[in-house]
Amino acid sequence: MAAPRARRGAGARVRPPLRRPASALSPLAKPPDDLEGFPSDVVGRGDRFYRIYHRDRSPWWFSNAGTGRFDLGDERGTCYLAASPLGALIEVFRSGTVISELAVEARVIATLSVPKRATLADCTVAKARRFGITGAIHTQPEYVLTRAWAEAFAQAGFDGVRYRLSHDPAQRELGVALFGPAGEQDLPVRASGPIESAVLEEARSRFGLIVAPTSS
Repeated sequence: MAAPRARRGAGARVRPPLRRPASALSPLAKPPDDLEGFPSDVVGRGDRFYRIYHRDRSPWWFSNAGTGRFDLGDERGTCYLAASPLGALIEVFRSGTVISELAVEARVIATLSVPKRATLADCTVAKARRFGITGAIHTQPEYVLTRAWAEAFAQAGFDGVRYRLSHDPAQRELGVALFGPAGEQDLPVRASGPIESAVLEEARSRFGLIVAPTSS
């Protein structure tokens, strides 16, 4: 019969849990020096993308503030587009599951096309793994490494990034981070208007997002 384990006394020393630096916890590697052969996807003026924005602004805003996942710096920026209206919606209304009706009414949805043929670094395919890409590039909340990848892609001659939208747990909704001069750009808008009820209903059925009516 095995001897019973000795009980730890009140004065026993307890080892603290091992802690690794945050950088060691990320499964996303730094971009390599050579991205030749990285998988790509080409989009043209016939492809449709969507963006939801405040009605008094332009949809063609290229951010270089460092607040976006793939923001470039200096005089370059990144405009974030979604492959579907639903994708555009979940990227704007990120917090909680109840959306204010006023917030919906304050925004419009635009249908956009890239101004010219663009070659995107495709981070959604398995072949990107050999370059160091993992699913973390789509989801990790800290953007230092993802922005480093964006800079590397731009230097390698890519016009943007194809990625999965982090606010879709199923990772089916896709986005395009398009590179260009920083700030607001005067580019064509195919159509714009209120967010349609069908999009809101799809958000309710798929993600449980509910629009709360404005109280009178």
